[in-house]
Amino acid sequence: MSLASPTVTLMRTVARCAALLGVLAGCYNPSPPEGASCETTVQCPTPQRCVLGSCSLREAPAVDASVPERPDAAAPPIDAPPPPIDAAPLACSTAGLTCSGTATMFTCGGNCWVLCTGHQPRDTASAACTGWMGALGQIDDATEQSCVDAHVNAVAWIGLVQSRTATRPGDGWTWNTTNPLVFTHWQSGVPDDADNNENGSEQCAKIQTDGTWDDVTCGSSINFFCERP
Repeated sequence: MSLASPTVTLMRTVARCAALLGVLAGCYNPSPPEGASCETTVQCPTPQRCVLGSCSLREAPAVDASVPERPDAAAPPIDAPPPPIDAAPLACSTAGLTCSGTATMFTCGGNCWVLCTGHQPRDTASAACTGWMGALGQIDDATEQSCVDAHVNAVAWIGLVQSRTATRPGDGWTWNTTNPLVFTHWQSGVPDDADNNENGSEQCAKIQTDGTWDDVTCGSSINFFCERP
């Protein structure tokens, strides 16, 4: 029996080792590390995918479409407009008042009053006061009554008017159909609707030269008082 030479033996050993390394190389296939930056899945090694800018073996997280993102409702708006500023009161002036006579301005009860000597029916006088941003004069107490008295030089309209549904001469009186009548300064025996029976003939009121009030027909043409804050 012949023995192989050392060289042949060494060559056989190397061949066997090379074959074994080939087998091992075919079995070893490590996964490349995750986290490499990417823009598309093509840039990632298989089986990784591009997820949120990084290669990963995990799928992208699902997005709940039922709850849309919205800004914090409690946050104040950007460049919010400033709060509104209360309108300044009108200056006490006769400007804007339609008066065919002389308009005289004064103050009573903290309000601006104007006496117009142009004789007008009650409706025309009321419209003139409204155009001036006011109303026919309203006297709320004895102090204001005394103040207005000082400017009465002839009978004039004030804002008293009676409801058309009133059934007695003293019922249904208001200031300009809006404000209730609290303070009164009627002449003795009035309102009487001319004959102490309510028949709708005297639905308006004038202030007389002595300061007392009297109910009269609304079509009379007399001076008038306007008032505004």
